[in-house]
Amino acid sequence: MVLRIQYLKYRVIPGGQLEPYFLSQDDDTGIASRLLEHLESFKEKPRCEVDLEEPVTWVPDIRVARALVATALSRFYEFTPRHLEEFITKNELLGFHKLGITSLEELRFWFWRFVKERYNGFIPRSERTQVYTLANQELGLSSPETLKHLLIVHREDYMLLHLRESRPSPEEFLRAYNYEVLETLLYHSESVSITLAKGSLGTAARTLLRLTKRFGVLVDLEQNNGGLRATIAGPRLFFGRSSPFGWNIAQVLTSLLKEAGPLGIQIGDFTINVVLRDRHYIVRLTPATAPSFLPRDEVREEAFLDSKVEEQFYWSWHSNKYRGWDVIREPDAIVIGKRLMIPDFALVKGDNKVLLEIVGYWREEYTRKKLEQLQMLQTHGLRDLILLVDRKYKRHFTKCPYTTIFYTRRGRRYDIPYGKVLKVLPE
Repeated sequence: MVLRIQYLKYRVIPGGQLEPYFLSQDDDTGIASRLLEHLESFKEKPRCEVDLEEPVTWVPDIRVARALVATALSRFYEFTPRHLEEFITKNELLGFHKLGITSLEELRFWFWRFVKERYNGFIPRSERTQVYTLANQELGLSSPETLKHLLIVHREDYMLLHLRESRPSPEEFLRAYNYEVLETLLYHSESVSITLAKGSLGTAARTLLRLTKRFGVLVDLEQNNGGLRATIAGPRLFFGRSSPFGWNIAQVLTSLLKEAGPLGIQIGDFTINVVLRDRHYIVRLTPATAPSFLPRDEVREEAFLDSKVEEQFYWSWHSNKYRGWDVIREPDAIVIGKRLMIPDFALVKGDNKVLLEIVGYWREEYTRKKLEQLQMLQTHGLRDLILLVDRKYKRHFTKCPYTTIFYTRRGRRYDIPYGKVLKVLPE
């Protein structure tokens, strides 16, 4: 969930910096506890009876109050639709089934057809009572008011408030709110720089490359005081044109926050370039100033990159081990000055090792960025690299400094010329 901008509390610091308002587990647990108790008191009640405005009267800031309610309804509580069997008897339900009616939606369709056939689709005000009475009789309902009620209980106002799973603690609720604030900033960002420390920098780099590929954004990696500095942005931003890739950036950071702990990666400072109401700001968070976050269990599905060509190449080569050459997925990082690069594959035979990079991303800006990286690699002396490129980008690779082999997509499969790859490998 992304909070509405009007729910986001922050202050602007001279120099174009923005300081978001997070809640503290030392000072604000009472607010979280009271709001949870408030929602608990309305469980199983219809939305029209749930007072979502009362927290505004006792939470110190109206924006925070509305953001807390939005967080609760997004993460822990939900309004669920009503069902036909809640309102009628078992015998009435059997009668409905004989008419082919098994849900409230099917009942509305039945009534629409009933009015269309009997009254040409229009009921004069003077005849409404009669129409409902006749329909009520045909449906076999015992009460004349039941049908009127059944035709409106699908509306949002009649949905019931339920707890999604277990009730969160006040501390978990605060961490969830803080995360929603962070994700809202990321959603409205153009780019994010993040420092990763401890753990294996190679693991950190591979994790980031996998996530940025998955969600269709680019990342630049460089070593920084023993750690790893990553800049994540939408493809177009690297070429001086902004574009709305904040959703993708937010998904990368959400996934990274979830994976960092198990991988032993420590996240240092964030620098977020935010655009709010057409104004640019910088948000800086350090381990000392950032609160504890509670990301969601699920991460929304990616929308951009299809890496099936990489999977097809890997499993085909791994299964066949063409001419004795084995394949390693995402080998160790290549360090070029302070920059890091991890190629897609390494082809290995004895002491011979040749790197292979697949270029199949559908945005033209990505291929241009990739060419810049390749030219830098060539300048720093990297020689043993093969490129496997989608044929539709052939025009961009006419002056590429490395051996370039083209593949073609055919339906759901890829025509990969493994023989041409073998020809350029050492004997």
